[in-house]
Amino acid sequence: MVFIGMFSVNVPAQTVLSDEQLATIEQRVLERVRDFMDCLPEIAAKGNKTAAERENATRYIQKALKLCIGNGNEYKYQDAYGNTRIHAPVTMQTTSRGRANPPKPMKRYLNSLMALPYQHVEIDVCEAIRLDKKLHQVAPDSWEGSATILQVFRAETGDGLKVIDDVDKKQITVYVNREVIDLPGGDKEEFWIVMLGDMRVANKYNR
Repeated sequence: MVFIGMFSVNVPAQTVLSDEQLATIEQRVLERVRDFMDCLPEIAAKGNKTAAERENATRYIQKALKLCIGNGNEYKYQDAYGNTRIHAPVTMQTTSRGRANPPKPMKRYLNSLMALPYQHVEIDVCEAIRLDKKLHQVAPDSWEGSATILQVFRAETGDGLKVIDDVDKKQITVYVNREVIDLPGGDKEEFWIVMLGDMRVANKYNR
């Protein structure tokens, strides 16, 4: 179940987004989150991977990283004063037996996911049920927000014994950029580019 939560603060010269723009951004955020989560079962798949299965998992790791700001590497950003700074690579936080683990760099997390020893792994996310459409504007055509998801993680051994059956609530930072292109006849078209940031455990979800 994907819950999306956006936050906003007062900034000078803040752009007022229309309902139509917000609806488009909402759809792009949902697509981005789902695209990322759809990569994870392909990466985990099963233990004792063949060479072909490892190659396939590696392709999905690269696909997942391309959905993240910085592609899993350090990236530049501007602070509130307009200074260019370097941000650490995007991280992923997981739980273990109900306790939150320290965040890992996304590249390390995805590679460890590929090396899981379980025979069968399922990672799933439910449908979106709520969206707060407010965004925090950080530049003339850039916004930040956050998406909150319920992530289901199940793992089984070779004899069918279920060893993990967790549901975690995670908060994902999202970065939204607007690009406008000129069309023939003087018309303009907007494009909304969404990148994913840090993914943190919000709290343990109890069913």
